[in-house]
Amino acid sequence: MWNAGTTPARMIEVIAPGGFEGFFHNLSDLIAGGPPAEGEMARLAAEYGVEFATPDWLPDLITRYGLKP
Repeated sequence: MWNAGTTPARMIEVIAPGGFEGFFHNLSDLIAGGPPAEGEMARLAAEYGVEFATPDWLPDLITRYGLKP
């Protein structure tokens, strides 16, 4: 997600069933003091069944719109 405009944007995310909100709470705690220790992001992701991937189309999108990931 990105804000294609020049003014601040707001977003609401609804997650159902409940429980996954814990991922965001734990992630916030994990990165509050700076970059997490090696392997901590992978551990947290595995705990919640999250998989991080880079879609094939992402580099083109970044280039086309001048995004800064």
